[in-house]
Amino acid sequence: MDPILQLFKALGDETRLKILIILSRKRICAKGVARHLNLSEAAVSQHLKILRDAGLIEGRKAGYFVHYDVQKQVLSQMIEFIDQLRDDDPSIAFNLGLHIPDDCEVLCQSRKARCCKNHKC
Repeated sequence: MDPILQLFKALGDETRLKILIILSRKRICAKGVARHLNLSEAAVSQHLKILRDAGLIEGRKAGYFVHYDVQKQVLSQMIEFIDQLRDDDPSIAFNLGLHIPDDCEVLCQSRKARCCKNHKC
């Protein structure tokens, strides 16, 4: 799976977003996160695994516990991606394997179909 898709999927869950917000404020273990969210440690562990697999957090062993930190550079990559969307950067489509023609009319004529609802080809 494309890493950017994995990041957005990981953040597509309200609980994981809350966990990320908590971890952005302080380094904390799964037990502490569970207390903050009034969830079981097992549920929090599953969410932490998804966030870890996406590269959004990293755990460091401290005695019996693992404390988690947000990976700020990964968040910066997400911001960069969003900036490319906002700025209509053509490389974003290429990086995801999409071909979007510059001229809608050309596509419509080549397929003898309308590619856009409001476009009169």
